[in-house]
Amino acid sequence: MKKERIKSILLIMLIIINLVLAEKILVNEKLWLSGYNFFVSTRNNRKKNTALVTASLSMPEKIIVNTGYQSSRFIYTRASENFSSINSTASEVIKSAFRDAKSVLQISAEDWYSVLTAKSLYLNFSCSFTPDIYESFLGISAIELPISEFSDIVIGENGNVYLGGNDAYCKIPVSSSLISPIIQSAAEEHTDEESIINYSFDLNFDKNSGDESTVLSPMILIYSEPVTAFTVIPQNPAERDGQVNEKALSAILPLFGVNKSSARSYTEADGTLVYVENNGILKITPSGILTFNARGNGIKLQAGSDSSKIASFIDTVNGKMDIDADICLTLAKVSVDNAHFEFDYTVEGYPVKYKGTHAFSATVKNGYLTEYSQILRHFNVTDNQSISPDFIQALDDVIASYRGSMYEMRITKMYPAFFDRFSGEEIGIDWNIDVDNVLAQ
Repeated sequence: MKKERIKSILLIMLIIINLVLAEKILVNEKLWLSGYNFFVSTRNNRKKNTALVTASLSMPEKIIVNTGYQSSRFIYTRASENFSSINSTASEVIKSAFRDAKSVLQISAEDWYSVLTAKSLYLNFSCSFTPDIYESFLGISAIELPISEFSDIVIGENGNVYLGGNDAYCKIPVSSSLISPIIQSAAEEHTDEESIINYSFDLNFDKNSGDESTVLSPMILIYSEPVTAFTVIPQNPAERDGQVNEKALSAILPLFGVNKSSARSYTEADGTLVYVENNGILKITPSGILTFNARGNGIKLQAGSDSSKIASFIDTVNGKMDIDADICLTLAKVSVDNAHFEFDYTVEGYPVKYKGTHAFSATVKNGYLTEYSQILRHFNVTDNQSISPDFIQALDDVIASYRGSMYEMRITKMYPAFFDRFSGEEIGIDWNIDVDNVLAQ
């Protein structure tokens, strides 16, 4: 009996070992996708790559590794496996440059482009920063820079840090051996990569070419192949049976100074729930749009910089509503006694866009939250893949909508994104295109 029990235990152990070894072989040898769970078929049960807003203010939206060859560049989004480690190393180099720089040099656009065509890391942000704001995110003291703001950072193979924005560029001469291994590793990791990434300036798309021309911002990434991403289903956690779910919202009401038992509340004709308190008015629509407008000073936030205050507030709201999507800073304006921030959700490494607005908006005055809005959303990632239109086809479609009266069109941004149109339906990846202006003939 004892021998039979020992045999059973050994058999169970062997089965477990075999399963573990099989999983390692299948994943390491790429026999199925990394992250695939043999026992679970839905992506919603997999580990999510989500960062708290407080920890991601200085984090780029994506990182491009330039290997020195125009046909060999690789994109890492926030959902990419190696994004965090690459960003952590890049942040270390940037902090060192900002702290220890003995000089800062203003450079030309040509110098800037030459770094991007050489071996380097390009950190692309969805927001422009003043030096003071960015340095507050890093938690270091300010250095004098010859440019007023920047939205792009490039780190050369030798460690030099370059900042760019609004057609102004500068270089912080430093030395680091940390970047070269990243570039080498990326090149080895993507040996079978077929898609080619160009910058707009590579192909002279940033220059006027005559009648009915379309000019793209020089830093726009041009993809040779359509973008593939799993589809997403946006869900409103504040809704139930077509009405605002008061029970789900009860946890966040105190954050806005609302005492549910004493606040005056009513429901508008469209189903919007309204709470009126001495310090402000809170509204939540059936579609999940939350807005707060202060009466008087507003809501006192915790100590710290304005950016850290609002980031912590968003993290608290999301925690109460069980919202775990990644969030990316898209606007930061700070003055002596006033600060305004806007954010967007990011799912599967791509931003989620809303027509005419951002997912989050917050205004802080003298340490008090005076205005706040948030589109409350969960995002369920499916196992269904979506494929974007071809880059050139998407560009042609936009041009066609203005053709006939157009002399020149200027496009400031073009990138893959999801579009939440409040339908609750499954959505796939598409192109977001921002047109700055169209000059008529």
